[in-house]
Amino acid sequence: IYKPNFINHHCASRPHRVRQMKKDFSYFSDPQRIETAVKTLASFTEADRPFTRLVFSSEFKQARQWLKAEFTKAGLICHVDNGGNLIGLRQAVDDASEQKKVIIGSHIDTVSAGGQFDGVAGIVAALEVIHFLNQQNISLPFSIEIVDFLGEELNVWGLSCLGSRHMAGLLTDEMLSRIDQEGRQLGLEIESIGGKRQPPRTPRQDADKIVACLELHIEQADRLETNQTDIGIVTDIPGISRYAIKVMGRAGHSGTTRMPDRQDALVAASEVITTAQDTGIAIAEQDNKHFVATIGRIDVYPNGAATVPGEVNMVLDLRASHEHSRDEFLKQLQTKCMLISKNRSCKIEMELISNASVAVMDNDLRQRLSHAAKSLNLSHIDLSSGAGHDMVHLSRIAPAAMVFIPCKDGLSHCPEELATPEAIAKGSAVLARTILALASDELNKG
Repeated sequence: IYKPNFINHHCASRPHRVRQMKKDFSYFSDPQRIETAVKTLASFTEADRPFTRLVFSSEFKQARQWLKAEFTKAGLICHVDNGGNLIGLRQAVDDASEQKKVIIGSHIDTVSAGGQFDGVAGIVAALEVIHFLNQQNISLPFSIEIVDFLGEELNVWGLSCLGSRHMAGLLTDEMLSRIDQEGRQLGLEIESIGGKRQPPRTPRQDADKIVACLELHIEQADRLETNQTDIGIVTDIPGISRYAIKVMGRAGHSGTTRMPDRQDALVAASEVITTAQDTGIAIAEQDNKHFVATIGRIDVYPNGAATVPGEVNMVLDLRASHEHSRDEFLKQLQTKCMLISKNRSCKIEMELISNASVAVMDNDLRQRLSHAAKSLNLSHIDLSSGAGHDMVHLSRIAPAAMVFIPCKDGLSHCPEELATPEAIAKGSAVLARTILALASDELNKG
């Protein structure tokens, strides 16, 4: 039952558990239940390519059905919004029309042959927060939404963070109209799982009612593990830009086309790749902010052993905590591509296909997460994220922050990815403590 001073009432009536609440993360979450949930979600994978649960795939849809059932068991009201996000709502007791909200969650889609914990850890940790609140019969002065954000991972349409982009009003008609190599239109795929194919005209209408957006994630590097630290408090998420690079030469017979006459697109593309690598290293050394450049996807046409390649299509992924670094990299790369084009008699085109600027996490929420970790005797440090997350887009419309937990050897986006149930439980406890602190402040405002 809701009480205006529920925080004090809750603590005063359970003095032994108050001591646990301050020092023992297991008071807030159950590592065994976490492990079971992670293993269950891991079972929804392509059998010959674990762990693969691509967005819109049958494995993805099966995992969503299981997750929806778990949301319902936890007493959450479930629906899929226009962006294809699965949302589980824990309703506050106040009038719904005036209700404030806290959003927690992550995603369940994976990259090809990815890991069991990227995204999943955040979903399972959010569910543990709900289990804790239910078990302690705590009502809050705001609602909580657990969100499985649609398609956080980069997909065949050249986009990531589909659901959070939509929620922030940033998914455009051009994006939704994109067609993949199998002829599938992105907007129709979103519609097939309960969303809408139309672009959002604005961010979600209740954005001004959102108190906080919180996400737990594995670190995807090894700083926490190396420093034997429990929790990372994310300071910022780098801007991510992706460019389609097309190299056009002339296909020819590998046996009859003389070496001096060749316009080999693959040879020119290889020089673009090494140039991107070398330029990226130089830029990173000049700037103490995070900067990386990667060409990780390449398609060669006609891709025959006896044919000189006539066309190469690549995707360049840039991640920078400082826009100056990105701009300088692009300037140098384009200058060098002009020289490669001339020397190799190939045309080189570069087109921006997606862009997200640097997202700085909310300072007040970061302090709250830090205080929560301290109250649980969990060690913590500030970290800049090298990877992109849904909180990038949520931070455009509401206060947002992230918690990182250790990942073994910093391995991610691979089957060897590993985070312990205890690490997830610790992170979940930090989220729960932070939510209780936010609730206390909301009550004091009243």
